[in-house]
Amino acid sequence: MARTIALVGGGTMGPTAPLLALHAFWSRQRPRDKFIWIGTQEGPERKPVEARGIPFYTIPSAKIPRYLTTKLITWPFDYLKARRAAGNLLDEHRPDIVIGAGGFTQVPVIRAAARRYIPCVVHQLDFQPGWSNLAVQKYCKVITTSFVYHNKKFRNCKEEKQIATPNRFVGSNPPETKLAKQHFGFDTKAPVILVIGGGTGSRALNQAVETNIGKWLEKTQVLHITGRNRSENPPEQLGYKRFEFLDRDELLQAYSAADIVISRAGMGGITDLATLSKPTILVPIKNSHQEKNTRHLPIATIEVKESENLFEDLYKNVLRLLKDPSKRKKLAHELHCTVPTDNGREWTSIIESYLPEDLE
Repeated sequence: MARTIALVGGGTMGPTAPLLALHAFWSRQRPRDKFIWIGTQEGPERKPVEARGIPFYTIPSAKIPRYLTTKLITWPFDYLKARRAAGNLLDEHRPDIVIGAGGFTQVPVIRAAARRYIPCVVHQLDFQPGWSNLAVQKYCKVITTSFVYHNKKFRNCKEEKQIATPNRFVGSNPPETKLAKQHFGFDTKAPVILVIGGGTGSRALNQAVETNIGKWLEKTQVLHITGRNRSENPPEQLGYKRFEFLDRDELLQAYSAADIVISRAGMGGITDLATLSKPTILVPIKNSHQEKNTRHLPIATIEVKESENLFEDLYKNVLRLLKDPSKRKKLAHELHCTVPTDNGREWTSIIESYLPEDLE
């Protein structure tokens, strides 16, 4: 009998990426198993999930506000709505397991699943455990992690295990740099920097590019991914290409075209860059968990702090790297070795131990 597997995640692409990689591997190995996805109505995850043919269901958003706002008063009611909707979906589809990788969407789903004795597994991407994983740790059979910890981070979970993080580009065949540059209409003999702020974009990175594009184009070509509804629509210029969002295949072309990547420091993006061995400058969100990610990759990336001098600091580091091919090569190698990734095989082997056998 085929198993049903519920994947839960959304709001940003961070917790979505490893789940999509897991699904790609699992569905090839166990084509009889069925999947459903529980996500958010407004998040960026819906399009790539539905493109895989995975049935997509939403529950109400119940994210705890980070700042003092009236939503703190309504949040308990929002959470109860989300929990009720999650329970209804679980009762309808009766999954054999629920799998998450962080994000607020998983909390009501996993808690509802635990009440129904459905096993749950989550993955911790970032170095600093997220509140959504901490909130469900006692309901999980195992929590897997991208980083090795000297001390156990999830004390209320029976098992904690570091694994190679599933990544969508493992085993892919990236195009040659020259061909990828041609794909975007760039001069193949001039360097290209890729600027990407994650699935929802980064206003700080966008401004550092868009308000200084003339300066950038004096030294390099720019491939800029702004995030949906983030672009300020500067005029198109020779050597500058801008997109709000790229699907997997187009993003692989973009990574391949880039001589240097400037990125936010979420682990979803970092694992892409590690898999593809790209020399990387990271700009972590100020006062966030992303700062700890960069702190634990000291020789694998260059960190630039977000500040009023962001453009100047980025520009200076880009010029240094463009003049030093050996430094770029070393950074790419260190990142690839420091952040292990795979196609989902290791995570699948762990998860399957909590599933009933697929008896034909």
